[in-house]
Amino acid sequence: MPKYLLLTFLTLAWWTQASGQDAPYSDPANAGGWILNESVSDEFDGNSLDLNKWNILGLRGNYFGQWKGRAPSQYSSANVHVGEGHLTITSRWDPDFDFSNSAGSNGYRYGKPAPVTTGCVITKAQFKYGYMEMRCKAADGPISSSFWTTGAGGEIDVFEHYGDNTANPYSSKRYHTSFHDWRKGSATFGKRIWTNDHQLDFRVADAFHVYGFEWNERFIKMYIDGTLIHCVTKEEMGNKWVAFSEQRVWIDSETFDWEVNPALLKAADFGDGQEFIIDYCRVWQSNRDSAACEPRTNLLANPGFEAGLTSWRGSAEVSHDAHAGSSAAVLQTAGAIEQTVALRPNTTYILSAWATSPNTNQKDLWFNAFLGLRDHGNTVTNTRFFFPYYHRKSVQFTTGPDATSAVIFFTNNPHGEKAIIDDIELIEAPGAVNRARE
Repeated sequence: MPKYLLLTFLTLAWWTQASGQDAPYSDPANAGGWILNESVSDEFDGNSLDLNKWNILGLRGNYFGQWKGRAPSQYSSANVHVGEGHLTITSRWDPDFDFSNSAGSNGYRYGKPAPVTTGCVITKAQFKYGYMEMRCKAADGPISSSFWTTGAGGEIDVFEHYGDNTANPYSSKRYHTSFHDWRKGSATFGKRIWTNDHQLDFRVADAFHVYGFEWNERFIKMYIDGTLIHCVTKEEMGNKWVAFSEQRVWIDSETFDWEVNPALLKAADFGDGQEFIIDYCRVWQSNRDSAACEPRTNLLANPGFEAGLTSWRGSAEVSHDAHAGSSAAVLQTAGAIEQTVALRPNTTYILSAWATSPNTNQKDLWFNAFLGLRDHGNTVTNTRFFFPYYHRKSVQFTTGPDATSAVIFFTNNPHGEKAIIDDIELIEAPGAVNRARE
């Protein structure tokens, strides 16, 4: 049996099962036997942050041996506030701040070319394995709102939201989860080595939502508003699995230079301050053996193209450059393939696939391909592929009140460059409800 309760007796003293905190949002009956670990959880109900539990980076000039933030932004303790039942991390255009004279690991100097200050808090205690959950609303600007953990050898990014990127409409709806490799001597040290990229059907900065992440010694699971989005096993991840040590919780905001060039940021982007608002941060643990990744019914016919192009229509050909099995579908020139599938009205579904855009060189040539759906009683939606290797992406959608079907499509228009797709999956997300509150 997995041993989740890898805690000292001192840590055990922190545990509680307070009213309203008894179980994760995805398990309201607490079938998993979850127990709240108070040392890495907080309701933020007071008028100040509990400094017995958290470190505020930059408080009285102390960064507690950590970095100062992702340059050009720098953490400022003045941007961390608790009140009205929330933790708020504010990002500001702050030219009067006394920025560090050093440069960040990305080559930018702090405060240059954009004098942006943000905020960050880190737990003093650590934990190993459990269910992490946060109810929050992301900052509505060109800044991140993130919930992550670090430990010896690895980093878990539960989510790295990005509130607004006018040049990329996908950014504000992305639920991005990843692992970073911090294993000494590793060939991929310092790199993001595993990613789950999920397109939500709402902007992360528009309202509060509940984000969940179960970290087991055998698998990880990602949730949105109580609904399972994806499950990945340690076996599937192989050498990319770096989540094997005790972790500290981080909550922060940063400039992301790969989203928006810092030279393009301006004071108007931040106004009176962009606020990342956190209702609570909770971590539960259990000594019960949790269910691993369970198969869910794929509603598509011939999803892996092992029967050629049967059940699909369009301009694709069969390829043997497959993600799994022996076959995939390839668009050699501009075109599309599609399949019509019966669905239920007012129901949430998750569409995913593995695809590659082989002619992208990841320097100055980027060619897009899109997996999406239409004719489902709601807005046409899709997710975008552009890397020259197989990568998985997913998108969620809800059918309209009169919808009985939808058209699932894959296209390489308008670029028209070679694109390959395999293992398309369409699953119903039963019980998915929007329980967001303003």
